[in-house]
Amino acid sequence: MLILHFIGLTMGLGTSFAHAFLSIATSKMQEDEARRFQLHSLVLSRMGYIGIGLLIVSGLYLITPYWQTITSLPLLIVKLILVLVLLVLLILIGIRSKKAQEGDVSAQLKKIEPLGKMTMLIGIIIVILAVSVFH
Repeated sequence: MLILHFIGLTMGLGTSFAHAFLSIATSKMQEDEARRFQLHSLVLSRMGYIGIGLLIVSGLYLITPYWQTITSLPLLIVKLILVLVLLVLLILIGIRSKKAQEGDVSAQLKKIEPLGKMTMLIGIIIVILAVSVFH
């Protein structure tokens, strides 16, 4: 299960890094070309969704021994709360992505960008907390 958890982590956090680097590439493109490229690169989000799914399923299994002592592990509680925040942000990104594909591309992509940055930051914080808790 730990292997599945790390594969999910790689896929989920890797998606955030990929989008960050792709946004650097699109900043050097013409506006229309950048918009089309960003719209097509949203397909990477599917990899992130699969990754977060693997993380949640394997994480629920891996955390089972800690449920009885969770109140004595405040960093674990913070980590779990951040995972919930991450899920909400990913749902919002998914909604914005659908709206972008339906036609309101520029406005939706502008709303997705800060959400993507937040998911990347939260993902990094979650990893730091996990290492701190389970070290």
